[in-house]
Amino acid sequence: MTKLKIALTGGIACGKSQVVEIFSKLGADVIRLDDVSQQVTTPNSQGLQALLEAFGAEILNPDNSLNRQALRKILLQSESNKKRIETILHPKILNIMQKWLKNSKKYLNIVEIPLLVEKNLDYLFDRAIIVSCNDKQQLKRLQKRENISEKVAKSMISMQISHENRLEVAKRLPCDVLENNATLVDLETQVKTLYQKLINL
Repeated sequence: MTKLKIALTGGIACGKSQVVEIFSKLGADVIRLDDVSQQVTTPNSQGLQALLEAFGAEILNPDNSLNRQALRKILLQSESNKKRIETILHPKILNIMQKWLKNSKKYLNIVEIPLLVEKNLDYLFDRAIIVSCNDKQQLKRLQKRENISEKVAKSMISMQISHENRLEVAKRLPCDVLENNATLVDLETQVKTLYQKLINL
């Protein structure tokens, strides 16, 4: 069966997960790599064991599960920490993603993949969707979602590439952009329109 493999990307707190949820309700097969990341770092997993060897027991909760806030703090401390974490987790995450794509029975397959451009993974996909919002909205949503200060939120955003750089993927893949600056109803309308376009390709 022919499959359409679509990478959905965008900045942190721009609304990627909302878009994925809407696509799922419309009938697309979807997977979130943030969810897969949790899957590969469950207690006693190889992923968590490798993180423990790299950063020590301070990344654990009392029940021996991964303390994601502690790991995020370590990630934000330096570029080398960020690369080390990615080197440990990304191969495991991509392996699960590729198996999922292979086993999917649907035509429209959407992968929420935050680091599509940074990791040059566009070769795995047929198209891309970029979810964007303005700087003010992004900062406000991130602070509210993570219950963090403006300073920490800005630090998290600064570690990501710019929207302009993310748009570079359009040189290599057919690309659609969703602007998430208004209401959820507006976003749903945009996604429904795009869904109809994609299933008719």
